[in-house]
Amino acid sequence: MEFTAHGHPLHTRSLTLVVTKREDGRWRARGDVIDLRKSSFVPMQDDLQPSGIVHQMSIEASVDPASRRLEALQTEQPFVAIEPSETSGGECCRDPAPRLQALVGDTLDAGFAKRLNGVFGGRLGCSHLLTLFRLMASGLVRAFELESALSLESRRARRPGERLFRRAAFVDGFQRPDESLELAVQLSDLHTRPAAEVELPLERLADQFEVRLLAKVQQPAFAISELRAAVRRRSARTFSDAEWQDASARLGELEGSSLGAGFARTLFEVVGRDPVDAPLLDALLQIAPGHIQVLAAISERWLHAIASGAGAAALRSDGDAPAVAALGGMPDSCYMWRSDGPLHAIRSTPPRPRRSQP
Repeated sequence: MEFTAHGHPLHTRSLTLVVTKREDGRWRARGDVIDLRKSSFVPMQDDLQPSGIVHQMSIEASVDPASRRLEALQTEQPFVAIEPSETSGGECCRDPAPRLQALVGDTLDAGFAKRLNGVFGGRLGCSHLLTLFRLMASGLVRAFELESALSLESRRARRPGERLFRRAAFVDGFQRPDESLELAVQLSDLHTRPAAEVELPLERLADQFEVRLLAKVQQPAFAISELRAAVRRRSARTFSDAEWQDASARLGELEGSSLGAGFARTLFEVVGRDPVDAPLLDALLQIAPGHIQVLAAISERWLHAIASGAGAAALRSDGDAPAVAALGGMPDSCYMWRSDGPLHAIRSTPPRPRRSQP
């Protein structure tokens, strides 16, 4: 079940969740998202955003595994797309993060994602932290269930600082010669036995659930023209015998679907909400936000269209045509691109002629 992607590598998104036991018995849950652009550059409001790391953000939470209560939360955002500047009115991508504190005290259950979206979705938050937190919340729900089942047979307690669960998800984007995009998504949930009860490293493998997806996306409709999927679950006991299961047929009705608004709702309708399918659903939910990041790496195509259609003046700030600062997020897709914010106003207003230098 090796899915081979084709085309020029554009972008990689990495999302991880690591859960460790603290000395007080609480869980430390650390989530990280990194966006690595591999090609081209993107004109921003007052500069060029080159290839390399364009987003690096983390969420660290303290969780009570008995009550599944979120007890503390903090965020870090070393790399963001928009830093405070005169153009942004002093605003930046870090501004919405304090809103997440409203979720401290909430319970991490099946309904948490909906409550998270109400607090931090759309124009209220940051789409990257939102995607990361959704993946973390779902991963923690899965970790609760796996750890509860394991505790019934485990003979030894976990040591403070010991890792018990790790989730890793990756989205790789490629541009094919026909200008369509291919998105390769991989997700792995790894649950381990207490280190004190095993002798060999492989014996630590309590449960691993893996998902592989390969989606071909047609431009400019952003429609899935082909989708392949495979899943595998194994433990130390079944390590040699577990085989990949082709899940492509289950997802056939997703072909033709647009990655625009409503795609997540379609996924829930097709896959359902059975906890057994949670890793598959979580992997599928990475396609749309990952696709947005991959699109930024082909912005040169729009720059060429602007230059050929509206003339070279469109690439400067001294013409009457819309400037390339018009590139950016959809209106109200996040706090920085809200329809009443300074960045949206920039791309909605023709630039003023630049004064000649003396």
